Amino acid sequence: MATIQEAKIDDTTLRDGLQMPGIRAPAPPQRLKIATYLNDIGVDRLELFGTWYDVDRKTAQLILDAGFKARIAIWVRANKNDIDEALRLNGIKEVGISHPVSDIHLQNKLMITREEAFDRVTGAVKYATEHGLRVFYHGEDSTRSDMEYEKRIIQGVIEAGAEVYRICDTVGAGISAHHTAEIDLNKSIPDKTYMFSQNFKIGLEFHGHDDLGNAVTNSLTSLNNGAEWVSTTMLGVGERSGNAETEKLIMNLYHHYGVKRFDISLLTECCVLLNKYLNITIPKNKAIVGENAFTHQSGIHSDGVIKHPETYELFPPESVGNTRRLLIGSYSGKKIILFKLKQVLLEENSLEQFDENDGRVIAIIDYIQKNLFGSGVRHSPLTDEEFKELVRRFALI
Repeated sequence: MATIQEAKIDDTTLRDGLQMPGIRAPAPPQRLKIATYLNDIGVDRLELFGTWYDVDRKTAQLILDAGFKARIAIWVRANKNDIDEALRLNGIKEVGISHPVSDIHLQNKLMITREEAFDRVTGAVKYATEHGLRVFYHGEDSTRSDMEYEKRIIQGVIEAGAEVYRICDTVGAGISAHHTAEIDLNKSIPDKTYMFSQNFKIGLEFHGHDDLGNAVTNSLTSLNNGAEWVSTTMLGVGERSGNAETEKLIMNLYHHYGVKRFDISLLTECCVLLNKYLNITIPKNKAIVGENAFTHQSGIHSDGVIKHPETYELFPPESVGNTRRLLIGSYSGKKIILFKLKQVLLEENSLEQFDENDGRVIAIIDYIQKNLFGSGVRHSPLTDEEFKELVRRFALI
């Protein structure tokens, strides 16, 4: 059984991520730039659209021609036409074939029987492998399927030549808890993954959606129970509530399991680029890459970080390409005001004049704590420029 230290990341930012509602679709050169960052970070596989539109084909060919270390896979449906379109790409070596395995999808979306689905899926996998392609098979809506039917599908795609079966938690129904009277076996990510890893000679991948906020935890759980691969996106972009975040998976692997083969220094920069190209907003409190991930404002926290950053930071912001920020606002203490004041005086070459017992220093601290925030006149933190203006106003520079 695979160990979590051997975990591989299959990044689908340029496939599932581009299905995020309301985004601006990036141009092929922009998609290539995103792919370059992902390759440089060290993800193992990039999943792309490549058969639907001209922009997809152009993007896929640009990325295939780039000579990345990361494997490149084209996402296709379980039909010969899609596979033939993928085969038109120069240098294509593998595809991800997606097809539902749950009755909810088979009966209500595709309106076909289980037998028809089985024949369609195994036929598509066989066709792709006969044409020299490596195949990952994506069992869409796996966590709401009939387990016995899904097992039959897995055995069928193994015999047809697939090398990996993707457990798709399509609507985030899975949970990282063991099977109990309350928790259905099909939704128990640890038990389902472990059972498949023991019963089938095929690699396993987990693709988790975040509808209940469990995508990252479920992904890690799958890796701890026999999965070799996890499917992720930067910033968790994707359908509805999105996917497990690539950056979170990487940092969890780094800190908890000693997996240090990824270039974590590029994580924030890659997310900022994605933010720009997709015209989305990174939440300020987004873990690892958000503006507030290393921002401190309250007195106790700021004092601790000034004295020793590890008091309130798990890892240095610079290690992931982020920046530490210290703000003056509600509940900020004297120490942070003095610290920011020293920074301003240093910038103005006036630090030698600093004396924290100076009446002007005492006055500015008193004004900020009591007149601005203590009285409720001011509700938002001071910007650096606003603070500098106060320093001028109190004749400190």
